[in-house]
Amino acid sequence: MPVVLDVEVGKREGNLETGIALDLDERQRETVVLTKFISNNPVHADWQPSGEWYEETTSDVGRGKNPRIIVGKRAASIDDGLIIQLVGTMSGLVGILPGQPPMSESQVEAYQDATEQPVPMFQQWDFRIKSILRTNGPEARQALSRSEDQKRKNAQTEMFEAFTKMFQTGQKEAMAQGDVSPSAEKALTLGAAVGGKK
Repeated sequence: MPVVLDVEVGKREGNLETGIALDLDERQRETVVLTKFISNNPVHADWQPSGEWYEETTSDVGRGKNPRIIVGKRAASIDDGLIIQLVGTMSGLVGILPGQPPMSESQVEAYQDATEQPVPMFQQWDFRIKSILRTNGPEARQALSRSEDQKRKNAQTEMFEAFTKMFQTGQKEAMAQGDVSPSAEKALTLGAAVGGKK
């Protein structure tokens, strides 16, 4: 069952720049929203977590059509401005065969007794929501994008103004030399030469 979030700030204290902690009830904190499997075989897994495993996400962790973290009636997305802290704990060992759901240790024993085939064992890590901060992430991203656009436009304007000034300077220099209708290339070359001497 997914965790449904109320992200309306309402009377919560704080500001969106530093993040406002969302209130989570016990069910929201106890619901497993993500499961990861780590091979028990050190040859196949170069890292073996221990204790608690922390993850951070800004969107839903569900796969496909099964959202696990919902805002309103849709899966949480980066546009919601949420920083979701997850904490994982190992719930036990399971056996995993291709195309099969995870098997408990007793199911693995029964399978091995019946088939005499080994079953690869994995640690099952279940992740629950530890905390959620609502931020102004989407607005900050938009402001940064607008700022970058403005910088680009300013740079283009400055470049255009520099070329215009160089062209006008070159035309004046050509006219001073007696050429009343210099080519654009000559005007720019003269403008650059005169500008370089200043």
